[in-house]
Amino acid sequence: MTMDWDKAASLVAGAQSIVVLTHVGPDGDAIGSMLGLAHALQHQGKDVLTAVDDGVPGELAFLPGADTVQPALNGVAADLIIAVDCGDEGRMGQVGQVALQSGAPLINLDHHRTNTLFGQANLVDLDTVAAAEGVFDWLRRMGIELDRTIAFCLLTGLVTDTLCFRTDNVTSETLGKAQQLMAFGASLAEIVQRTVNRQSYAALRLWAKVLPTVRLEDHVIWAAITQETFRAAAYPGHDDAGLVSMLAQTEGAHISAVFKEKPDGAIEIGFRAVPGFDTADVAVSLGGGGHKLASGATVREPLATLVPRVIELLKDAVRRGRPLVE
Repeated sequence: MTMDWDKAASLVAGAQSIVVLTHVGPDGDAIGSMLGLAHALQHQGKDVLTAVDDGVPGELAFLPGADTVQPALNGVAADLIIAVDCGDEGRMGQVGQVALQSGAPLINLDHHRTNTLFGQANLVDLDTVAAAEGVFDWLRRMGIELDRTIAFCLLTGLVTDTLCFRTDNVTSETLGKAQQLMAFGASLAEIVQRTVNRQSYAALRLWAKVLPTVRLEDHVIWAAITQETFRAAAYPGHDDAGLVSMLAQTEGAHISAVFKEKPDGAIEIGFRAVPGFDTADVAVSLGGGGHKLASGATVREPLATLVPRVIELLKDAVRRGRPLVE
């Protein structure tokens, strides 16, 4: 845990123009924490720009402020950059690299144990279940009052990163903070219905193409999605539509992996595990990072050699663990 509270507060106090960024291939926690923080800073009179490579995924467009998020930056003048939910500088993507060219100091707010502490001020709390929880703690520490909009964004981050409070890192304190966010007017039922209980028809088309190729060996389950598969399914994104999480729920599977071919040829890998296993070390060995139960990496290597190499690493990870529920 590294919490530079005073330095972070000083940087915010001295900044008027602030860029808030999150990681490439953003999930609900990434977008929810970014927008929740942005709304709070705007209420303090700050000029805030939000950005993430390729913009907000369609399934998260319901979040207030999603329509203002920039999908790319050509240059920016800023007094401060804040990165949320990014384990390392590279996870900020192209928008991050452009923002850094401004020379502005950076606050790194995250909860991954693999975080490289790349900020001038670091707010990295490994005990928080989501970046959104870290934003909640920071706003309360700075004395910034929440409202329904801020709470709605942050509760979305909590719900999506914990699979609706089902992961093993959820504590009574987590639930207490969720209760506080609900007290500000955030609807848990609406968020659940829009996220964990909902799937697009385009996602179903993608899954229909991929599921026949799924393999399960030695408690590791995996699939690969090529650019041709994305095109054949007429899928509008480059993510797996939550497939890696769904595969992890398979009986007999302890760790799941989905390999996604990006337009530039790189392979983005997502890992999930059931409690009792650790995927983070494998992700780090591939140049990525994340949590024990959810991590990932991007690798430039042909699928033909990458898949068998990574599956062997995951089988080793299975042998080192033990399921919480037999």
